[in-house]
Amino acid sequence: MPLQFSVLASGSRGNATLVKVGAAGLLVDFGLGPRALERRLASVGSSWNDLRAVVLTHTHGDHVDGATLGRLTKCGIPLYCHEGHLRGLRRLEQMPRLEESGLLRTFDERPFLTPDGLRIEPIELSHDGGPTFGFRVEGRGERRTRPVSLGYLADTGVWSSANADALGDVDLLGVEFNHDVELQRQSGRAPYLIARNLGNRGHLSNAQGAALVEAVLVRSSPGVMKHLVLLHLSEQCNRPDLAVKAARSAIRGSGRRVMIHAAEQGIASPNLLISTRGARRLKAPVKSPGLLF
Repeated sequence: MPLQFSVLASGSRGNATLVKVGAAGLLVDFGLGPRALERRLASVGSSWNDLRAVVLTHTHGDHVDGATLGRLTKCGIPLYCHEGHLRGLRRLEQMPRLEESGLLRTFDERPFLTPDGLRIEPIELSHDGGPTFGFRVEGRGERRTRPVSLGYLADTGVWSSANADALGDVDLLGVEFNHDVELQRQSGRAPYLIARNLGNRGHLSNAQGAALVEAVLVRSSPGVMKHLVLLHLSEQCNRPDLAVKAARSAIRGSGRRVMIHAAEQGIASPNLLISTRGARRLKAPVKSPGLLF
């Protein structure tokens, strides 16, 4: 069965991504308010009624919204988080009601299944937001075919060979391309903030993201990865053309053909339908098509 991957928002002002198989939706992070999230879901043909679960990467404010946590409780949608996230989540006034409703689920380093059978493998990352995770998500494949899989890795200052191993042979790869190093250094930001973003517990640069893409492609069979989504681009310290250029170099060096998409903050984009037999873009309010390299 095809898997829908829709980045609803990506960046420092809010993050949320929809992964949907059939009528069952999984939300990765909920960093938008409930009204904004509802509009973004509608723009990709979905709604609150389609959400079966939410999984959390970490508890920074651009990934968690208190009012949306309250809406999850009202809609009876379970939240999967790491035990290390609980301290931060319990600072939100909406959290006790979610726990009382029996909607809290915790994960560790082991893979787990959502209520509708998505297999999720946590990938531990290096970030200053407390325990932080990327994910490998696998959906049920069609009969006699392998599962459709995607990798999602953002909000980390460095990546490891173990991270790249976990992402091998995914059909779609989402990777943080947060900043251009020179733009970051020349941004006029406070020195501590520049040091934080460039450090091992900050965010991946375009060059670091491209190096991770190269490492994943080395670990992947030819033709498996069809789409690369560039996540969490800084509005102040990056430009989509710079991020795409770095990603393009990584892909050309591998000799593969992969569609590149730069996710955006203000609209739901990209909106993709992935299967083991091919991939195509769904109708969505996008400004420009992906680029094939």
